[in-house]
Amino acid sequence: MDTQRIDQALARLDAALTRVEAAARNLPKPPAVPPEEFDELRQRHDRLKSTVASSLKQLDEILAGANP
Repeated sequence: MDTQRIDQALARLDAALTRVEAAARNLPKPPAVPPEEFDELRQRHDRLKSTVASSLKQLDEILAGANP
C-alpha cells in the first residue's frame, strides 16, 4: 500500500478539521447551550479528537508495517 497516498489523505482530513474548527470559532453568535454544558461538550470534543488522532496514528503504523 502506498503510504504517500495515506499521508496525503490524512493531511487533507487534518486541513478539513482545521477549517471546520476555524468556522466554529467564527460563528456570529454563541451556542444556544448553557456555559457549563458547552464546556463539557468542548472537553468531550477534545477527548474524541485525541482518540481519533491516536487511532489514525496506530492505523498508519500498522499500514506502514504491512508494506515491506
